[in-house]
Amino acid sequence: MSMITAAAWVPRGAAAAFPTKYDVDETELARISKLAKLQLEDAEEDLDVFQNGQNNHEHSGSSSEDDDNDGDVQMALPS
Repeated sequence: MSMITAAAWVPRGAAAAFPTKYDVDETELARISKLAKLQLEDAEEDLDVFQNGQNNHEHSGSSSEDDDNDGDVQMALPS
């Protein structure tokens, strides 16, 4: 099995020769943790909405033709 261990490739020469080291204090760590928790909660909520929508769609027996007007808002462009 092969695995890619990088999310993005950095071209040769693009990385800093001497990377900047940051000292993270407790306040900054708490702020980062709070932001990460909020993002995780939002992602979990979006997943629940998506899964519930998929379950409702599967159980309703509706076809893709019935989904043409599923609450979409039409906007008129000014002339």
